Amino acid sequence: MEDSGSLPGRSEIGSKIFSPSVDRFSLIILSFIGIILAPEIASGIEPLLGEKSFSVVACGLIIAIPLIASSIGKLYVRIRA
Repeated sequence: MEDSGSLPGRSEIGSKIFSPSVDRFSLIILSFIGIILAPEIASGIEPLLGEKSFSVVACGLIIAIPLIASSIGKLYVRIRA
């Protein structure tokens, strides 16, 4: 992974090279947390959505987790620069 370039949507900051390991680590951690919390969230919104609550939660987490992980990676890059 030493010759990997910058991730999409990232700009090079000076001569520093940043690894995508922070993005990957945060994606794994957030996915694990999402798997643990998904049933709790689904049971919380079940009165509103009924049987489809778990499907809605799963779709929401599939969209939200990568966005949050990418934001964490970008924040880390800004802090390190």
